[in-house]
Amino acid sequence: MPDSREAREDRWVLPGILLVTTVTGVVGSLGTPLVTGIAHTEGVSLVTAQWAITATLVTAAVVCPIVGRLGAGRRRRPVLLGCLVLVVLGTALGALPLGFGPLLAGRILQGLAFAIVPLAFSIARSELPEERVRGAVAAISVANVTAAGLGFPVTALVATFAGTKGAFGWACALAAAALVVALLVVPDSDEEAPRGVDWLGAVLLSTATAAVLLAVTQATAWGLTAPLTLGLLAGGVLTYVGCGWWLLRARRPLVDLRVAVRPGVLVANVCGLLAALGMFVLLSLSMILVQTTEDHGYGLGRSVAVAGLMLTPYAVTSVLGSRIALWLGRFVAPDVLLASGCLLFAAANLALALGHDALWQVTLAVVIGGFGSGMTFNSMPWLMVRFVPPAETGSALSLNLVLRFLGMSTGSALALAVLAACAGDGRQTSESGFVAGGLAGAGLSLVAAVACLVLGRTRRSDPERPERPARIETPTHPSAEERV
Repeated sequence: MPDSREAREDRWVLPGILLVTTVTGVVGSLGTPLVTGIAHTEGVSLVTAQWAITATLVTAAVVCPIVGRLGAGRRRRPVLLGCLVLVVLGTALGALPLGFGPLLAGRILQGLAFAIVPLAFSIARSELPEERVRGAVAAISVANVTAAGLGFPVTALVATFAGTKGAFGWACALAAAALVVALLVVPDSDEEAPRGVDWLGAVLLSTATAAVLLAVTQATAWGLTAPLTLGLLAGGVLTYVGCGWWLLRARRPLVDLRVAVRPGVLVANVCGLLAALGMFVLLSLSMILVQTTEDHGYGLGRSVAVAGLMLTPYAVTSVLGSRIALWLGRFVAPDVLLASGCLLFAAANLALALGHDALWQVTLAVVIGGFGSGMTFNSMPWLMVRFVPPAETGSALSLNLVLRFLGMSTGSALALAVLAACAGDGRQTSESGFVAGGLAGAGLSLVAAVACLVLGRTRRSDPERPERPARIETPTHPSAEERV
């Protein structure tokens, strides 16, 4: 490799992809604090405006595996740039006074921001020196989570002074800057790209994911037992079964399920799904509790700006938790590390269930949850890459991201369902609902911790796959074990 290329990698590649990842995290969190403003500005109901979140989430889950497969080898740079161009277009559509339809189309395009994260991991693994990969992958995770946490209050602040359109315009400027940075610093790759794309697998996986996410995110509006909700959920599950059957038989599958169920990868995938459930029960209950007024049942009655600021300590402690995880990873097994993070989620949900009468109590629960996030989600990518061939990095991490989306959506829907079930007399919330929701989140997080330990013990006891050291040694090419 030429010296100039090495210098560019050392100086600019990692800062560049960190900036791109930060921007995509901000854009991804853009819709949540703006739902009320979108409803007012566009003259639609709050339920309709909620599609500004649902559409982005569904798009992200659908396109992540496809982008992860397309963006391999020499296609990585053009796919990354193409995604950023579409994100810029999507934020521009949201900023222009064109009506709710174009704004919703823009939010769909903004879902591609989430698909950029696995590409950033793949770039770090392929372009950086081996000894820097572990720290780089962890830094990308931290940047994404931090941006998402800080993006909420910053977006709310911008919207307060510049309105909803101004917030989208601000995001458009950020996305355009990220595009310029990517053009300048992301290098071309000379790695061979996998031949073709499994389009049938893409259609099956996308259809199944979209159906399940729509059923979960709209269950409260449509009704938990409504025919449309149950039909979409059943159809999605059946399509997942068909998709799994196809992916195991395709010559070049969209997602290599054999890689996804390797012991070291399986524990991260199961943890990603279950831990996301517990995490979003915590965050959803916290945001609703802070904003709900007592005349709606039970709540602290604070503004959306205060609710947004609640995610700031979450983002900060998530960064600290990630640094602690990097240090602990030298001494403890990865499954123990992930289980510890899940136990922190359980403690956070339990703290919210037991204490929710003051803002400091909610903040304490959120802070504990932030440490849990750093120990789990920020750690998963650099725990997974040791067991994944370089050519499969984007695809494997994309599947893990889809599982997180499913967990987050289900956790949010579960929180709303528990609150609705416990509320009475026409109210939206009740104290018993927050207690029950917190206990449910704690229980789910405990299940996630147990699953991590059980799957990790299975890996350690497998005579064909001995325990690897906790330090990450990222191979340039698949090892003999990885090719089996």
